[in-house]
Amino acid sequence: MSAMPSGSSSVIAFPQLALFPARARRRGTYDVQAFSRPARAFTGDFYFTHRHDDRMWFAVGDVSGKGINAAVVMAMIQEELEHRIMSCANAACDPAQTVTRLHEFLRPLLPANKFASAVIGYATDDGHLVVANAGHCPPVIVRRDGSTDLVESTGPVVGILPESRWRSSVRMLGRGETLVLYSDGVIEAESPDGCQFGVDGLRRVAATGAEAIVAAVDAHAHGERGDDLTLVVVRRS
Repeated sequence: MSAMPSGSSSVIAFPQLALFPARARRRGTYDVQAFSRPARAFTGDFYFTHRHDDRMWFAVGDVSGKGINAAVVMAMIQEELEHRIMSCANAACDPAQTVTRLHEFLRPLLPANKFASAVIGYATDDGHLVVANAGHCPPVIVRRDGSTDLVESTGPVVGILPESRWRSSVRMLGRGETLVLYSDGVIEAESPDGCQFGVDGLRRVAATGAEAIVAAVDAHAHGERGDDLTLVVVRRS
């Protein structure tokens, strides 16, 4: 695995690569790294980053199920997600509104047994972090003293419940502090004896950057790939 340059986003090549941004922009005070790797030929994970005015927008999510069906839904979400985030960035929307609009788009299109979890948010150049978590793995905030905070769910998954509501959690991201967003392929990676990497395992390595996190997960799982793995790491420099 090659090192990722500072301020960039990298993904490993696979058939759906064109659906993912190959490089995230960095301006202002944020350094962004991203990594996405499918467990098999197709992935159900998605992510997006977008810089607008004084805000770095970001999203990570996961479609239920695996294989080609999840990949088709992912492709649909990826395109709509980019549209919704860019539109909301222009209008200075709250991320919870972005989640709501994504849900309204998906609900009439998804089969009854399909849904997606997602985290959508932004960080301003002065450190305000605003995050809506739709039933997804809790993002990890790494503080300068090494302590960590979690951004828990602020509403249900998208695409399934008729009457769904989300709210945004507001935090501060200080200089030198990091936000780590990820899919469940990170925390559910299992060692040969069946022990999951877990949120605690991620918290221990969250400050080390995307490449080192992936290396730690792979070492824990002895190279086995049980699920798609996606990371977006946002650091206020």
